[in-house]
Amino acid sequence: MEPVFTLQWPEYLLSQELATLFPKSKHYSVLVPTSRQEKGIDLALVCKRPDSKSRVALLQVKASRTYPLQPPKRESTKRYRFGTWFNRFDPSPDADFFLLFCMYPRDTARTKRVDAAWYRHWTLVFTLAEMGDLMASCLTVGGSPDRMFGFDFDTEAKVVQTRGDQKRRQIDYTDHLLSNRAALLKTFLDT
Repeated sequence: MEPVFTLQWPEYLLSQELATLFPKSKHYSVLVPTSRQEKGIDLALVCKRPDSKSRVALLQVKASRTYPLQPPKRESTKRYRFGTWFNRFDPSPDADFFLLFCMYPRDTARTKRVDAAWYRHWTLVFTLAEMGDLMASCLTVGGSPDRMFGFDFDTEAKVVQTRGDQKRRQIDYTDHLLSNRAALLKTFLDT
């Protein structure tokens, strides 16, 4: 009997996306821990330098289900098409970056069979310090710790925090998208 190794779908998609953003031809590799018990690490991004000094970014992946949101009753109310809910967690000091992954359907009204390309996804990237700040500020309106935090969006063109912010300011986190923060990861690996 052959042993079987499985990888969670979000981690698989992210490893593929990271491999595209950080190609092997530029001395990068994406590694997956073989033990699911590796604390705080789901993926590793490695920069192998010609001078034999490598640099590693340890990544922790958190994924959320996506919920279609009901249209508002009043026209003056702003509501997005989709929402996410992530469980609040204590950021592991073993990880350098945290990737919040969300997958959603292109068209929720479609009733015919679809393939994997029909789904879209986005990923927010946070440093350990940024994730610590986000979790520390994750409060209910009443000021007590919120057990969840979330982001709402229509498409990945704009992602705002709608749960876990005590003042419900709808902070825009679009600048934290992986495509916008690839340079941050590159700088981390190149220094």
